[in-house]
Amino acid sequence: MRLLLAITELGLGGAEHVVLDLERGAASAGHAVLVAAAGGPLEERAASFARLPATSRTPLALARSGRRLAAVARSFRPDVLHAHNPRMTALAAAAAAARRRPRPQLLATYHGVPPERARGAARVLRVADHVVCVSARLAEELEERGIPRRRLTVIPNGVSASPALDAARRARLDAEFGLGDGPVVTAVGRLVPQKAHHRLIDAAATVHAELPDTRFLIVGDGPLRGELEERVRATGLEGVVILTGPRADARLLIARSDVVAFSSDWEGLSLVALEALAAGAPIVSTKVAGADEVLESGAGIAVPHSASALADAIAGLLGDPARRRAMGDAGRCLHRERFSTERMVERYLTLYDRSVAGTL
Repeated sequence: MRLLLAITELGLGGAEHVVLDLERGAASAGHAVLVAAAGGPLEERAASFARLPATSRTPLALARSGRRLAAVARSFRPDVLHAHNPRMTALAAAAAAARRRPRPQLLATYHGVPPERARGAARVLRVADHVVCVSARLAEELEERGIPRRRLTVIPNGVSASPALDAARRARLDAEFGLGDGPVVTAVGRLVPQKAHHRLIDAAATVHAELPDTRFLIVGDGPLRGELEERVRATGLEGVVILTGPRADARLLIARSDVVAFSSDWEGLSLVALEALAAGAPIVSTKVAGADEVLESGAGIAVPHSASALADAIAGLLGDPARRRAMGDAGRCLHRERFSTERMVERYLTLYDRSVAGTL
């Protein structure tokens, strides 16, 4: 089988990591695979890469990217063109139509969009032959907006096993961030409005007043970094809430944490949440898509979208070591059973085979 994986760019988001895992898994299974995307920090990890122009929402940029993707498809001759998220699905539909004999099967994976864009996303995704949703809630969202259930499949994202946090690594992290014997709460993600880190900083102020030894690590970078640093200063939390910037060892920081926190306004299915499961780190998350599936086994707590709810849940867990241990055990078990990279790749490969065979 010849598989073309298309995504807007190879940035640091979860969808990009899924694409690279699929590339490795399909290539290991003996398939010819090509990743098409604009550049980004992860492009060097793609074994076979076709560069697309940067894809903004302007008509000219979309036309350029569409023409380039069509040229890549003509040259590579895929059996399956697998696009990730609505904008790339629209471009892939045009590229697939341009190659008529035979036309590749067009699959789309829906990782989620802001709520105000969900209706438009559903309209675009209808052009795909089949749509994969990374959580059951996203599949329900598309079905409610007119995509028949028979054209939807739920395949949760997956992550690899957690790296080992040995004593030397732990000591290095503790020295770097001034972590003592107190609890550590970590949030990992881009510093963008979706992640609502301001909500977590406000929650940190409440937790710190009750548990002054607690430290909060916010891992990542983005356009809101300056604004969030100012909020930390304004709330008197310098040295308590630490913005670490982007970290290649983010998974070690997750493993170091007593709680991994999510304050997002919306999600699809967070890879960071799955990495927390793999590390046995309890989760406190706002109620977003995917949270129920991740936390249903007792691996964490889902709360309303408020700083006070986050603070109450975090403080409650930090004061209950036995409950945290039980959540960690539940998370590791859930990762092994449902959210491993191997399980995700296996399900996609089965879907690709069915798509080519015409049995979807």
